Amino acid sequence: MAGVILFSIITWSLSAATVYVGFLFNDRDSMGTVVSRQALQSVVLAMEYFNSRSSSRRYVPLLLDGTEINGAMHLAAQKNAAAVIGGTDLQYPLLLPEITNSYGIAVISLEPGSLLARENDFVFRPRPESGGHELGLCAKERGIRAYAAIVSGFESSYVQEFIRDFESGAGIPPKRTLVFSGDLNKIIENFERTGRGMDAVLLVLPDWLAAIAMRELRLRTPHLEVFASNRAVSHRTRLLAGVFGEGLLTAASLPSGWDTHPFTVFVRETYGDHIPPVTLSMGYDAVAMLDAAISIAGSNNRKKVASVLKELQELSLSHGEIAMDRNGDLLLPVSLLSLGEKGWTPFTRSFSATFSRAAAHGAEQ
Repeated sequence: MAGVILFSIITWSLSAATVYVGFLFNDRDSMGTVVSRQALQSVVLAMEYFNSRSSSRRYVPLLLDGTEINGAMHLAAQKNAAAVIGGTDLQYPLLLPEITNSYGIAVISLEPGSLLARENDFVFRPRPESGGHELGLCAKERGIRAYAAIVSGFESSYVQEFIRDFESGAGIPPKRTLVFSGDLNKIIENFERTGRGMDAVLLVLPDWLAAIAMRELRLRTPHLEVFASNRAVSHRTRLLAGVFGEGLLTAASLPSGWDTHPFTVFVRETYGDHIPPVTLSMGYDAVAMLDAAISIAGSNNRKKVASVLKELQELSLSHGEIAMDRNGDLLLPVSLLSLGEKGWTPFTRSFSATFSRAAAHGAEQ
């Protein structure tokens, strides 16, 4: 919406209130661009869903420059935004705690990791875990004793933390690490050497690079199992990797019964199903956190909303009744997911058969 947003002061109990929600949007080309955009798209869809079912409030997104956090927070406060929602690739996340406190505004961040796991701020997260630890545990259970990591040259803090998380579950560090950037053809030529003596490969890459790497690994080292950070989760991965992507394994939070959740049905019937369920559920839970706080506060005043979120210990969300820790993060279970003909679906023991088919296809090429 161009120009100054006029906010009408409406008596809360008598009519629907317009609730502006700031969106920290970053249009730079980064490691998780598509994943972050789909996450924010899921938030917009969740707002539409909540709007269609409420007569007391109407959510309206307010676009903010995600590359200039302080200016974005100032504008959000100036426009009377109830809260701000940030994507999975926030710039300068270490600045958020101090800035949210100074403006008294809650930021519901979709970015995982330990950098934002702080107690004395107004940063709250529906998906605080990277999934790396659980994915590493899976690798350990599957008997992986040596693995190589192929990683992005961007967002080094995320890459390093994800590898540490995976290592904590697997019990062993990667034997080799290869940065997948620059002259990709030259790097691909080293895949066979990188995989020599390994049981598996860990991909910490965005969706399109993960798909390319997966194809080439299947052609050159079809015997290796492949794990990936959930930065690889988008609608494009299956399209780009084709049959070579089958059996790719990741970990993320996914509510049980999500396929029949009313929000999922609403999105599928209205817009289709191109957004992966793990991403769609994250957007829903972000809005549900905000909606619950506004209901309890009885107001969309940013300071009241932030104070309520700070005091909440449990929320009723898509996963059921979910506890919040002292950092303002939801305590959610993490599930294993595999890539197959129907996209990203919950991991089952048929994964081994899927892996065998994909490996056999690679060996035939």
